[in-house]
Amino acid sequence: MQKATIWMGVTALFLALLAFWQGGLGRVAEGLLQGGKMLIQVLPLMLFAFASAGLISSQISEKTVSRWLGKEAGLKGIFLGALAGALVPGGPYVFFPLAATLLVSGAEIGVVFAFIAAKSLWTLSRMPMEVALIGPKIAFIRYLITFPLPILIGIAANAFFSGFTEKIRAEIKKLQGTKKA
Repeated sequence: MQKATIWMGVTALFLALLAFWQGGLGRVAEGLLQGGKMLIQVLPLMLFAFASAGLISSQISEKTVSRWLGKEAGLKGIFLGALAGALVPGGPYVFFPLAATLLVSGAEIGVVFAFIAAKSLWTLSRMPMEVALIGPKIAFIRYLITFPLPILIGIAANAFFSGFTEKIRAEIKKLQGTKKA
């Protein structure tokens, strides 16, 4: 069993005991029912996200990913990773499997960091809502201030963590159950 699965199981057990202590079996059942409802809501999205990540992985060769997003791509790869992060729709169930797929397929660690940071900071699909809720001026200032951050984060990740890329790749492959770890 994976360490993360064991950790989540222990956490769930602790929370169930806490709920029981606070309100008996009724509180435990209420919590499990709420969790089940959330699972039913996100399950289709998770299935499509993981299917998309797997299909992307099977369609794009490691050589192509390495050339465009790997160590040899340098700063260009970080820019492309950040751009992809800004353009990818959906929440964490979508972009984390894609980030893992990019890394396993040969992307450098800084590209993946830039991808995740840009997804969090630059998501273009969120821009209309931001403009509507906080106004165009504040939205523009926010985008302007955060613009260099994904690139800087990608550069910093390459500088500080590139030595861990292969170990992280192997861990992701182990989690995914692929044989080429």
